[in-house]
Amino acid sequence: MRINTICPDYISSLGGPSYACQALLGAMNAAGIDVSLYCVSSANSVHRSFYRLSIPLWAKPVGYRLFTEECLRRYTERRYLSSLESQDLAYVWPGTSLETYRAIKSSGHILITENVNTHQATSKEILDEEWHRLGLTPGHGINEKSIADENEKLELIDYVFSPSIEVTRSLIRAAVPREAIIQSSYGCNENNILLPEEIAGRGSRTELTAIFVGRIGIRKGVHLLLDYWVKAGVTGKLKLVGRIEPSAMHLIEPYLNKQDIEHIPFTRDLRSVYLDADVFLLPSLEEGSPLVTYLALGAGLPSIVSPMGGGGIINNGHEGLVIDPHDADQWIESIRKVFSDTGYRLSIANHAYRLAGHYLWKNVGRRRAGSLLESIANNVNLKSR
Repeated sequence: MRINTICPDYISSLGGPSYACQALLGAMNAAGIDVSLYCVSSANSVHRSFYRLSIPLWAKPVGYRLFTEECLRRYTERRYLSSLESQDLAYVWPGTSLETYRAIKSSGHILITENVNTHQATSKEILDEEWHRLGLTPGHGINEKSIADENEKLELIDYVFSPSIEVTRSLIRAAVPREAIIQSSYGCNENNILLPEEIAGRGSRTELTAIFVGRIGIRKGVHLLLDYWVKAGVTGKLKLVGRIEPSAMHLIEPYLNKQDIEHIPFTRDLRSVYLDADVFLLPSLEEGSPLVTYLALGAGLPSIVSPMGGGGIINNGHEGLVIDPHDADQWIESIRKVFSDTGYRLSIANHAYRLAGHYLWKNVGRRRAGSLLESIANNVNLKSR
């Protein structure tokens, strides 16, 4: 049996869905499971022997000039379909066309997909409400056609991996059978877990730094965070790390001239960002299970997050505080509490740091493979009765 996978994209070393895909498959492969990954191409630093690239590493500069992304995606899907063997489990990641889902289903293979974020019907409802609350015409890009496409795909699958309880709830709302949903998580690497001696001096710092990491836009609730930060009036600095989305620029820009708010447009060195931080903040309105939250565990940072931003891994009162993104009073009070109470802050930080090892990719990958095989076996047993 092989877990034959398609992620019709460029496999990045910088995070995101494609990074999670290769990390999970790498962990499964290391555990002795036969895997393959059909993709367009990849960063050299994450390339592995089980990749099946449409554009070889040496040909990337030429391939991306000669062909459109759509052309490369379709070519990758054709290669993937022709590779399927009788005992393969077909594991399909976002970006794959409905036609390929249908072809897999008609071939009789067990079809598994990955819901990286909440079901688009839930996403649209949440984001429409926020855009309207701000007096804006929704510009998030989710429409009835994309929702219908997702629904059709989910009607074809045998199983779907859900990385968080919020994603699971959205799938159940979309009438996906509970028995088809495999609850899981994402993870982090060993080098994302800071050494104890690197974080030992945090308790003696007199001026603290809070960080937000990710796309800076309405979906992530950064406009809410900035308002809460200013009203909390704590002594310290808030660093926003990521690119500002054009649709949110007018909401974010007025805060960027404040001395205690710093914008870092882009950096590959997230390790230093987390190392220099004391608190992690993520008031997302809609998410799956954000990789940046796992990095906060590995850095031993106390988190103040929304339920979506917590990604199902931050337990309220243990690794951080989980607060409704629109509960201004609770956010302001929590920021003040974490900044002013060193003992409380370090206690939560220790809980976070101790949990990080549970979410190493090697552990997550093994658990996922075990859950998938158990679900298939249970289904076979039920059918044989």
